[in-house]
Amino acid sequence: MQKYSRVFYLLGFLSMPLFILLLVYGYIKLNEMVSEEIHWGHNKSFAFGQASREGKLILLSVTKSRCEMLQGLECGEGKPDLGTYVLLNYTPREQEFETLILDDRFASLKTDPLPQYFLLNSTGEIRHISTQLPSVEEMQKLPKKE
Repeated sequence: MQKYSRVFYLLGFLSMPLFILLLVYGYIKLNEMVSEEIHWGHNKSFAFGQASREGKLILLSVTKSRCEMLQGLECGEGKPDLGTYVLLNYTPREQEFETLILDDRFASLKTDPLPQYFLLNSTGEIRHISTQLPSVEEMQKLPKKE
């Protein structure tokens, strides 16, 4: 019996690095998935909650394709400052886009071409509408509450 116990100890000892590597790999993969969702896939309730907590505006960006890390012409190629607002990005393929079209405040989405940008305060009031990404100066001049 002692002969077998030494073999089991040896196998356990040798499999420990493999187990640790699997844990590290899983941790890294989960971190990547979560960070993408949080930073560039804000849902509506998260964006409004963060905006009200931090006193920021919400930049509702309606673009043809998803803004990944604010890269690309439609996303301003990194022009805006994320410290000024919370990004909420919708595309025509998403269900949230359908609910936006039903709202009369966003009637321009039915007729005007994309991209369109809306600056909202934390209560959902539209402060600014444009087809160009607003500058940081424009965002700072707008009142957050009224």
